[in-house]
Amino acid sequence: MFSSLQAALRFARIKLNSILSVPPNVARYDHRTYYSMLIANFMALLLHLSWIFVFYDRGLSTLSLVNVGSVIIWIFNIAILCRWGAVLTAVVIGSTEVAGHQFLAIYYLGWGFGFQYYLLVIVAFAFMMNFRTMWIPGTMFVVCLLSFLGFYYRVQHWNKPHPDLGPIVRETFLMANVTSAFMILAIMSYVYSEAARTAEAKLDLEREKSERLLLNILPVSIAQRLKEDDSIIADHFDSATVMFSDIVGFTALSEKVTPTELVGHLNRIFSAFDDLADKHGLEKIKTIGDAYMVAGGFPQKRDGHTNDVSAMALDMLEAVAECTCGTEEAVRVRIGIHTGPAVAGVIGIKKFAYDVWGDTVNTASRMESSGLPGRIQISEQAAARLDDDFVVEERGTVEVKGKGCMKTYWLLGRRQAEAPVSR
Repeated sequence: MFSSLQAALRFARIKLNSILSVPPNVARYDHRTYYSMLIANFMALLLHLSWIFVFYDRGLSTLSLVNVGSVIIWIFNIAILCRWGAVLTAVVIGSTEVAGHQFLAIYYLGWGFGFQYYLLVIVAFAFMMNFRTMWIPGTMFVVCLLSFLGFYYRVQHWNKPHPDLGPIVRETFLMANVTSAFMILAIMSYVYSEAARTAEAKLDLEREKSERLLLNILPVSIAQRLKEDDSIIADHFDSATVMFSDIVGFTALSEKVTPTELVGHLNRIFSAFDDLADKHGLEKIKTIGDAYMVAGGFPQKRDGHTNDVSAMALDMLEAVAECTCGTEEAVRVRIGIHTGPAVAGVIGIKKFAYDVWGDTVNTASRMESSGLPGRIQISEQAAARLDDDFVVEERGTVEVKGKGCMKTYWLLGRRQAEAPVSR
């Protein structure tokens, strides 16, 4: 007995899933319309099925047979929805059945039984459905309005006198039809409000994802300006500090390890650099191959940016040592820092980026390329802006490509550190 019940429940579940599954030819955009039509058709089927027995019990065999025909129509409508997903065809057939059914009911019984109120349900339902154009609900509105007026002024007078079912039966039918119409509207409104709430929740989630993605590309203030104004974003800063770092021997390392190992190794190092940029309140500008560029002093103007960039550079040397600890290949970085005026802004339409330009950027790049592995070379301008907390050592005059001879310094560490960075 129990196994038979389980088998019956399994069969019912399979059939229910089959009915509720959307046919593959129904576009994702039309899923809500499909489910709405399916719910409405099942509700109409149950309603007309009950009327068969009600009218038969009252001796109205003609109307009982009319409802038998209506039940057949709703079963057919459900079938074409579930099998072919013919939503528009189901809408036309369903609306025609409702209008025709109300015509016959008012013709035989008159106005006071409340069948005309289902036309209002059709109008509300048409505008709640997710039609791509307004001509379908607009047409249904006009047809239902003309039908409602025609039933009132013409149809109810064509078959007088109507059968006298008594005031109790008439009031019962009126209450039943009004209640049914309100129930259908309430259920459909709930379905659509839930669908709208779900859609809004998904939209908020996607918006949050887009916001996070945008903030991974742009600084917060720049992202906000970009959303509010589509004009060119370009700012001049009288003083900014730019740092370049480059992994020494990366090309040789790429020939010794697999691509997966190489990318994983680089990702660990650059992820550590990203954390350090956040820690020191600096702006990561970009990575180019195995080079990492970061800057301070913008997009918000602030003092002490040279100190912040220098502190990050010292932390980067420690981070690289930690990331490569235990690996077969020793990795070292070369770092260069320069302070001076710069221009920063957003460029591009596709894959846009926040970037910085100017002689300060070129000089910082030359500080890196003319430096030594495991060392931090800074320009004279950057050294002059450092606090006394930092330990620097004059390197001397260095021939810098495109700049000529420049006086540079090594950044060794902080005075409170137990041990300075090895030379």
